[in-house]
Amino acid sequence: MIDTIGKFFGSFFRTERNNDYQSKYNRYMEKLNNSENTNEKVKIVKNILSVIIDYLNFDEAIQSIETDHEAQDNSNIEEIYNLLAYETNLHIDEVIFEKVHPDDMKYYENKKIRKEGPISIEVNELPILLNPWNSDRIIRNLDDINDQNVFDGDKHSFNIYNHYLYPMDIVICNGGNHSQFSARMKHQGHTLIKSIRDYSVLYNHIYFDGQEFKRKSDESVIDLEYDTKLVFYSGVIFEYGRNLLEADYHRFE
Repeated sequence: MIDTIGKFFGSFFRTERNNDYQSKYNRYMEKLNNSENTNEKVKIVKNILSVIIDYLNFDEAIQSIETDHEAQDNSNIEEIYNLLAYETNLHIDEVIFEKVHPDDMKYYENKKIRKEGPISIEVNELPILLNPWNSDRIIRNLDDINDQNVFDGDKHSFNIYNHYLYPMDIVICNGGNHSQFSARMKHQGHTLIKSIRDYSVLYNHIYFDGQEFKRKSDESVIDLEYDTKLVFYSGVIFEYGRNLLEADYHRFE
């Protein structure tokens, strides 16, 4: 079993050193072709998405320790999806999981509000894409979170901004990155989801071909001035989300 896992991760990192992104993409798609069963395909998608998200989290954390330059900023993946919506003139629906004061409702005119407030989940229940950019905070939080100090999402709610992305079935963090990174490593605690952003409208208009996002209408390329690797993984996650959408998979109703 250990040998199998070692071979898998060894292959994963060897492939990462290869800049042939089209070949990588084809491999990801081939994994889905191994099953005709919809439920089995959903399991494959969810498992591989978990591996990708953990890889990106650890990759950025390692960069923050090893280098002086800015790390890759995983949260840009959500920015990429928002830019895709902007470039195709599409509106992204959002449900806010916050208790909004009546005086502030004017700021949420086009949003749906879940009056019950945030959704609580175990910190490892979902793939959470984090931005652990500060090496000192990584080290300090790994020491601070332990059996006597389990991560408490409710206690730190003011600092947590987690968005669930549908249909990709991942969470992207825009606040509380280092504490949640440590909590996930220690498998300790729970966190909060404060909104759901529905990107399903993009799929009728856009696709990722392994290297670039393109409009379906005329095959034109949507230019994205982001790190090539992040664009690639945003594309893989996007197309895996397409499979979940086609399977009519919903984690939250």
